[in-house]
Amino acid sequence: MADTDARRRWREQQLAQQRGRLQPDVAQGDLEGFVLVRPDGSLTAEVVHVQWMDNHPAGPDTHVTVSFADGSNVEFAFDVPVVKVRAADLRTVSRDDVRQAAPSGWGADAERWDEA
Repeated sequence: MADTDARRRWREQQLAQQRGRLQPDVAQGDLEGFVLVRPDGSLTAEVVHVQWMDNHPAGPDTHVTVSFADGSNVEFAFDVPVVKVRAADLRTVSRDDVRQAAPSGWGADAERWDEA
């Protein structure tokens, strides 16, 4: 009986740690070095840069461009909720947890940084 309880507690602790690796943030937050969860539950490449768009038509401090290691960019309005996981922790996060953590909104694809 004690072994079963200990195993159950250990498994619950592992699940809590795993879920804790999926962190909520906002688009203009500290995203570099993280991978983002898309609304469909897939993952982006690692974020390499977050650029505040001072000349955006909506005005300064309203939008950011997030650049990914694969050369893609996504433009987000400020305060769009995102879910991130540190790139180094990817192997420890389950696909089910990632899908469950997927945000409801997303930004718009922008011109690739590696082709500009």
